[in-house]
Amino acid sequence: MRRWSAALALVLLLAGCGGGTETTALPAWESPSPSEPAPLTVKEAKGRYLAVVAPYNTALEELEEALKARRPWRTVRGLASTVATTNAAHAEQLRTTVWPAAAQAPVAALLKENDVALRHWRLAAEAGSAAALMREIRAAAAHDGGAQADKVRRSLGLPVYRDS
Repeated sequence: MRRWSAALALVLLLAGCGGGTETTALPAWESPSPSEPAPLTVKEAKGRYLAVVAPYNTALEELEEALKARRPWRTVRGLASTVATTNAAHAEQLRTTVWPAAAQAPVAALLKENDVALRHWRLAAEAGSAAALMREIRAAAAHDGGAQADKVRRSLGLPVYRDS
C-alpha cells in the first residue's frame, strides 16, 4: 500500500500540481492513413466483376422483354428507373474496386461510357411521354459499353458477353 501512495505522490508532483501556469500542448492525435488496398487477383476479380454487373444485366433484360412485349410506356419507364438505379450502383462498385493491372484501363473506359448512358437512363426514368422515354432509352443504348465490357471480360479471362 505504501508503494501506491508513493507512486501517486510522484505522479501528482510530475503532473504539475504545484501551481505552475504553463501548459504543454499535446500533439493532436492523427489516425493512421489508410493504406491502399491491394488489387484483386484475377481469380477474385472474375467473381467480383460478374457479381457487380449481374443486377444491371438483369434489369436491362427485363426492360428489353417489356419493350418486346409492348408493355405500357409507364411500365417501361418504371423498368428504366430500375436500370438507372442498378447502373449507378454497379458503376460505384466498379469504381471502388481495385482491379488487377490488366483490367484497370478497360474498366476505366467502361465507366466513362457508363457515365454517358447513366444520364440517359435517369432521363428515361423521369420521361413524361412515351416518345421522350424511347428517345432516352435509345440514347442510353447507344452508350451501352458493350465493346468496353468485352475488353474488361477478356482482361479477366472471361468469355465475352453474348446476347441471347
